[in-house]
Amino acid sequence: MQTRYVIQAGLGQAELWSLARDVDDVIADPSTDERTRILLEETKIIMNFAQKNGFDSKGNYEQYVELNRGQVVWFLAAAKPLAFEAEIWNFPLVGSFPYLGWFDRREAMQIRRRLKKRGLDVYMRPVNAYSTGGWLDDPILSSMLSPHDDAFRYLSNILLHELTHANLLVNDQATFNESVASFVGDTMAEEYLIWRFGAESEEVSIYREEAARSLVRGTRFVQAHDELAKLYESKKSDKEKLAKKESITVALQQELGLSWRPNNASLLGFKVYNTGQKEFANLYKACGNSWAPFFKVILELKASDFGEEQLEEIDPVIQKMAPRCQALIKSS
Repeated sequence: MQTRYVIQAGLGQAELWSLARDVDDVIADPSTDERTRILLEETKIIMNFAQKNGFDSKGNYEQYVELNRGQVVWFLAAAKPLAFEAEIWNFPLVGSFPYLGWFDRREAMQIRRRLKKRGLDVYMRPVNAYSTGGWLDDPILSSMLSPHDDAFRYLSNILLHELTHANLLVNDQATFNESVASFVGDTMAEEYLIWRFGAESEEVSIYREEAARSLVRGTRFVQAHDELAKLYESKKSDKEKLAKKESITVALQQELGLSWRPNNASLLGFKVYNTGQKEFANLYKACGNSWAPFFKVILELKASDFGEEQLEEIDPVIQKMAPRCQALIKSS
């Protein structure tokens, strides 16, 4: 499957290149609709803000791709049904990943069926943006431009999240990479919205309300994960575990009003993107709430700091960086 995946990824990337146009040309094009023009102009402002706060643009987001679909790739992850053990895929040069991104939904569905036949929990969802991790120049995608009232909030968050990947990437550490991108995207996007619209603006107020709702939902995911982890480690029979697992996941689905049933793969996926958020916040504070030293200490991380590939419990790694940041600030 790895060969098949690499081929489709290459073809998908080639399609994006073939459709890419310079952002300035799209903005100047009289056939460009007003909403797209406004949002593309906003990306330039967001990128300037990011660069002033320590980011290197790495040549990203200077081109625009109009897709013929609402998402760019389909996220696919899998895990054992009675253990929080993710399926891991390995590739030359770029390392290992606990998820894959498929450009073609039909191919993603085929792999999904194949994984389910093996008895695995499988989670599949559409993705509106992705990063090549600094290997290539990433374009702005039409799927990143929300058609709803959240357009500025969504665009600033997703751009800063993906730009984090282009600047900070540790091979074989998906949880760290995605979680730090989530922290930077969430935190710097709020700072951007305050700078752009004002601390008392409606944009900032709604952004904070959305973040609060997301935190409540995330807390429930963590609680369900922890409850299931204890269940899997218990001495109950597999039949009893499966029955209790169904009870827990059905209750979670109903409580949160989800259109899909949570399973081990989706709960692990949540943790990949949202682990260590309090620890990152403490590190940012130790860095004087300044992004330059925050990025500097993270860039100093080595594989030996993690101890193993695809480390899920990254909190200790983050905590060890705070003294480095404090020493850096004192010496500056």
